Amino acid sequence: MSSLEAVVSFSDVNFAFEDGITVLENINFSLEAGEFACLVGPNGGGKTTLLKLILGLLKPVSGSIKVLGEAPSRRQAQIGYVPQFSKFDAGFPVKVLDVVLMGCLQRSFFWGPYSEEQIEKARMALAAVGLQGKEERGFSDMSGGQRQRALIARALVSEPRLLLMDEPTASVDVHGTEQFYRMFEELNQKFTILMVSHDVGFVSARVKSVLCVRKTLQIHPVSELTGEALQSIYGLDVHVIRHDHRCTEKGHVCPHS
Repeated sequence: MSSLEAVVSFSDVNFAFEDGITVLENINFSLEAGEFACLVGPNGGGKTTLLKLILGLLKPVSGSIKVLGEAPSRRQAQIGYVPQFSKFDAGFPVKVLDVVLMGCLQRSFFWGPYSEEQIEKARMALAAVGLQGKEERGFSDMSGGQRQRALIARALVSEPRLLLMDEPTASVDVHGTEQFYRMFEELNQKFTILMVSHDVGFVSARVKSVLCVRKTLQIHPVSELTGEALQSIYGLDVHVIRHDHRCTEKGHVCPHS
């Protein structure tokens, strides 16, 4: 797939903050429509920075980034974003439906009541994440997993073409994580997904591509995601359970550019 046809395309991208410290170096990859890809790597390795570059919140020092064939800033309305759960005040007094409706806000939004169409889309987004009937519940009264589902619904309500999620299972227990990954597989039928995660065991069993970020970027087939490979990524001794998965089938492994 060419860069013009890719949902996301990075070409020789470098990024550094104002202090001059390089965070990302010579990043090259493309994300195809319908992909379910995961970013893994150590804390501070550049994963969240890469997401912000896709969102157009940061600009590279050099190189080119395209989202749906254009500059990221021109495609923000077609990107759904789920930030880390810890960034939100769980005690904020707001209903679940109101949280989801926040995803309808655009730069052209004018003050006034939400339309019936927007409310219906919010209800449909809640149903898609298993929260139908919870619209009037207080956000602060929900469990951690339910709040996270509501934030995912907030990202879905604008009907994006690309869904970015930054550690969406960080506040969810092991049983809940399994449920979340089943939900992500269902969402992947409609959306291209790029997700940051530290759950390497779950990642290796579910996703089609694994993007390993530690300043530079390497793309691994799941079958190659061994303890030795992860040690080079994380800088410590880790182990991963091997899984047979469609990632190893022809056509599903994103080649290293």
